[in-house]
Amino acid sequence: MTITTSPNMMSGTWAHRIAITGTPGSGKTSLSEFALANSNKGWLVTVVSDKKLAEQNGCLGKIDSSDGAHPIDIEQLATSLSKLWAHPPTDDLLIDGHLSHLLPVDAIVIIRCNPEVLQTRMQNREWAKSKIDENAEWELLGAAWNDEHEWGNTPVLELDSSQQSVHSLFSQIGVWRRDGFKPKSPEQRIDWITILHGE
Repeated sequence: MTITTSPNMMSGTWAHRIAITGTPGSGKTSLSEFALANSNKGWLVTVVSDKKLAEQNGCLGKIDSSDGAHPIDIEQLATSLSKLWAHPPTDDLLIDGHLSHLLPVDAIVIIRCNPEVLQTRMQNREWAKSKIDENAEWELLGAAWNDEHEWGNTPVLELDSSQQSVHSLFSQIGVWRRDGFKPKSPEQRIDWITILHGE
């Protein structure tokens, strides 16, 4: 699962572990699939999901009958990976998953999406109404993404996938990586309540 993207995108000597997180349906996996599909262009990247990491490290629970998902013991996984990831990876590693920002990573990319667009995406995938409502509300409030103080000095990049292609999103991540994960200026978080309701 190694890919290359645009030339000269790498900066510095060390490779990094970058979380690709966001509300379910926001576009994390599409972005990761795009990374895997773009193989001959210069930025060497490995992609793995938080679920796969949990499976590999014995941190994946049995299927939850209420939603059909495998629960991940994220604290145990983070502890295990802290030991396994004591040294930088050979290539940049993109970790796809809505819990990936809770792992010991070097940078975090949050994929956001207009809740109305998100609802349409989930409806097109024929998700259960309860799951659609839950995820749309989660994205509207942005609860998890407002806890950035819990991430310490880990650099964070927030991108809106509502009207952008995965190519555009991936290019922006590459530029951010090349620039040493410098914060955007001015740094402003996406606030859907203000954008949609003017509150």
